[in-house]
Amino acid sequence: MPINQYRVIRDLMRTVDRHNTIITHDSGSPREQLLPFWETTAAHSYLGWGKSTQLGYGLGIIMGAKLAAPEKLCINVMGDSSFGMTGLDIETAARNRIPILTIVFNNGIMAAERNVLAISTKKYGALDVGGNYAKVAEGLNVASRRVERSADIVPAIKAALDVVNGGAPYLLEFIVKEGQEFSRY
Repeated sequence: MPINQYRVIRDLMRTVDRHNTIITHDSGSPREQLLPFWETTAAHSYLGWGKSTQLGYGLGIIMGAKLAAPEKLCINVMGDSSFGMTGLDIETAARNRIPILTIVFNNGIMAAERNVLAISTKKYGALDVGGNYAKVAEGLNVASRRVERSADIVPAIKAALDVVNGGAPYLLEFIVKEGQEFSRY
């Protein structure tokens, strides 16, 4: 504890039907953690980009993907900072019954920007973020679960899939390590 983000990605790949999945991610750490390891099995099943988007972009993209391909499982992987920027948009998925799976890596820090925010972090805690995003989602009528132990990853994913396959959105919040080092193929 806390959970390793790569473990979540591995367990996600082993649990979902990747032939019937579209996945995306937000900028920053989730992109760096998903990109080297997620194995796509079909064209158009991975919606990715370089470092060219703002935090929170993936949530809207995955709702659009679900509307375009309603038969597919659509997953967005985002960090806690991304959720802080656009997370309330998950209410759109609840209100319109857009059954997406949102995964939030909560590490309590905007990890990717530490080098350029040294002074503001020291003076104002600029990189510190926090919250219980599962409770936020619940308040927005989205079923959710907060996962703190590695042993609970797969059962949580399976429970989330039951809800999503039933036609409603779901948010899985994983309490993860800070994750300063990223794999580079």
